[in-house]
Amino acid sequence: MGLKGALIRSSLPLLIRLNTMRTGSGPSLLTPKKRKGVKPDPADPKTWWMAGASAAGNPIPVMAQMYDHAMFLAGVPAQQFYSDAQVHMNTVAAVAAYYGLDAATGGGDTYNYEAEALGQKMIRSEHAMPEIDSREPLIREPGDLQKIKVPDWKHAARIPFILEVIRMNADMGFATGKFSAPFSLAVSLRTYPKLIRDLRKDPGFAHDLFSFLVDEVLASYLKVQKHYCGIKAATGADAWAVFPNLTPDLTEQWVVPYAERLFRKCTDFGLITMAAGGGGDYCEERIEKFDRQILHRCFAIQQKLLLNTPMLILGMGRWHEYPLEPVVEYLHKYQDRGIRASIMANLNARLLRDGPPERIIGAVKRFIKALGTSHNLAIVLANIPADTLPRHVHAAVAATRACGRPAPGADPDEIEVTVPERESLQEYISAMSGGRGLPVR
Repeated sequence: MGLKGALIRSSLPLLIRLNTMRTGSGPSLLTPKKRKGVKPDPADPKTWWMAGASAAGNPIPVMAQMYDHAMFLAGVPAQQFYSDAQVHMNTVAAVAAYYGLDAATGGGDTYNYEAEALGQKMIRSEHAMPEIDSREPLIREPGDLQKIKVPDWKHAARIPFILEVIRMNADMGFATGKFSAPFSLAVSLRTYPKLIRDLRKDPGFAHDLFSFLVDEVLASYLKVQKHYCGIKAATGADAWAVFPNLTPDLTEQWVVPYAERLFRKCTDFGLITMAAGGGGDYCEERIEKFDRQILHRCFAIQQKLLLNTPMLILGMGRWHEYPLEPVVEYLHKYQDRGIRASIMANLNARLLRDGPPERIIGAVKRFIKALGTSHNLAIVLANIPADTLPRHVHAAVAATRACGRPAPGADPDEIEVTVPERESLQEYISAMSGGRGLPVR
């Protein structure tokens, strides 16, 4: 069989788990394994979330990407939130418990850690996550690639911070690592315009760049993650590889092969990688240009990036406005074989910020009506903007809970959803902590 085949075979339980719903409630790759018997400790917000999550049995989970929002809502300075793992996790867990979310995973600015550790300059503020300084790319000219050295990952830049965050995620039931996928990492180091020019005008250099990032940078970094954090799988963020940033042809040529190459490299040390956090995501902004054929090509690319598991990600695009019939049509290939696909259905960041709650509730009902009966659906709140009103998030959660257990034949459109009148986050934290407040050093 060979070493790689043996490692893949030994990881089959994990691969099966990627698409097996623990409680019939959503994609287990992104839904933490809940710990039973946890009691809330006033001094530890992580237990607030764990205690609430272990008691819940939600058929349709709600998850959120909300780092700037959690930081803003809790009043934690950005430079502390994005550098102190304990503060980061306590804040995320407290906000996830407050909203009643089914996941409370730390992560932060996932696209930046490797680039920063390699020497890429960053822009920092007290009000938002760090970002790449694209005015000064690390690789200005092709010759700069030869100057880059793989760092000592355990001590480079903010890598110790994210390693500790991933380790704490694993302690809370989410033993999946995080990394910047090859294409998005290349953009961070080279800039998007220059990289696109490389793909067309200097493909030899582009291949050298991607090969270096996969073989030398990401493989070594993920090996450290596996040993330090105890992970068995890792997912790669790749928002730069969405459509229309890349055409399906360019994605097939430049994204898929290097995602597969990274997968093969990491099986050498027993880690399953999916560079699928954005690659093949359909994000056409102009509704009148919606194209069913391109959408289906994007879905086919997702399937390759997701190791051919029956799973789709309706990601950062305007899915509250796109037609869902082409999604249902694409899923027939699974439904006809009796397979319940896993669907990560995202609520757009613009919708979450602007609302109103009635529109958010309508978008949730629409997902559940089209996809929630025949498939394993999860609702994801995509990158909640910092200043989003908490009531908008409560509306999304309330709609999912109210419509997630419909009676046979019930129409989600006919189900009344009441958005709870909740206390503020600060009042919630005060009550849960016995007046101590959020533990920040």
